[in-house]
Amino acid sequence: MNIFGTTFNYEARLKKIRKMMAERDVDCILIHNWTNQYYISGMYQHLPWYPLSHSFITESPLMIFREHDPVFLCALITVNAIKEGTWIKDVRAHDQGFANGVHDAIAKVLKEKGLEAGKIGVEEDCCTVSTYQNLQKFLPKAELKHAGDIFFCVRAVKDPDEIQLIKESVAIGESCLKVAMEVAQPGVSEMEVQRAIEMEMKRLGALREIETMCQSGIRTANYRAFAAEWKKIEKDELVTVDLGCLYKGYGCDMTRTWVVGTPSDEYKRIAQDMYAVYEKFVAFVKPGLRFSEVFNFVRDELEKRGYPATKLSFPNQQFAIHGLGLGPFHDPPGKTHGSMVFEPGMVLSFQPSARYETFSIRFEDDFVVVPDGLELLTTFPRTLI
Repeated sequence: MNIFGTTFNYEARLKKIRKMMAERDVDCILIHNWTNQYYISGMYQHLPWYPLSHSFITESPLMIFREHDPVFLCALITVNAIKEGTWIKDVRAHDQGFANGVHDAIAKVLKEKGLEAGKIGVEEDCCTVSTYQNLQKFLPKAELKHAGDIFFCVRAVKDPDEIQLIKESVAIGESCLKVAMEVAQPGVSEMEVQRAIEMEMKRLGALREIETMCQSGIRTANYRAFAAEWKKIEKDELVTVDLGCLYKGYGCDMTRTWVVGTPSDEYKRIAQDMYAVYEKFVAFVKPGLRFSEVFNFVRDELEKRGYPATKLSFPNQQFAIHGLGLGPFHDPPGKTHGSMVFEPGMVLSFQPSARYETFSIRFEDDFVVVPDGLELLTTFPRTLI
């Protein structure tokens, strides 16, 4: 049983992965990404893990075969944890005489399965250069193929158990937003708000997905700026909080911008524009649309309202549409796969944003795609006050 006590239909997941492996002519995938390992094996690695931390301990690939049972390779120091956390039976320590290191172990397992000259998939967005070079050295007869898209596509549509965990994560995130609005008062630092949010996350059993962002006043114009210890919130200032939390491995992503005091007419006008684009998005999105169609629709709606798609002048648009789920930051679908078609069960985050030189206004909600459109997961108010 893994640390969260979660169980999923791993047989169905493995079947989907193997189907895509057959379509892409891949005999084996070497899974290093810890979220992919959790998705298919149940094992949630202690962070930081490969590739953030790269050692003989953290490079513990899970080998998924098209026609053989999986093999989980690891260092002896993690054998017990992996056996405890996964349904996979074949867990092997590569540093106990079985092999001369992890790459030699990979080669030996492949030879055992008759695949030393096979087509071996690697996660190109995760696999480090040193790992790739070692694989080339130890697998001179094999063909290394990019296979990261297999998990990108398989993970895009969530099963009901995943959606339920995301909903629970959203509920925790909304409790954190409530705390943020209570704490964010004149004279309070941005960092104090951030700390209060993350304490609430921990209290409710979640971890932060990324460092929580709290910005106020002119700092709301910063892109991905974390909270500052020195910046105090002032009366009638904008405050933006962007947070993501992980509950049993599954995350939410939400943003709210509000005024601590009385919003100016300019702020209200811009916020109304963002709300209008938001409503257009909700009415437009449905299964069968490609990601690029939705992205272009939102870009055009913002441009109609005077927010051009340029980063070279102000004001400009900087909206976001991305999937939610395991992460480690965002999940599929996403902009990198514009041809991906929306299907029921995909979980999305949408954030319309207007950015000016001295401030920005944005908010972000989470949705699940359903047969007739979108189901809103976040219910926290989006008003400026």
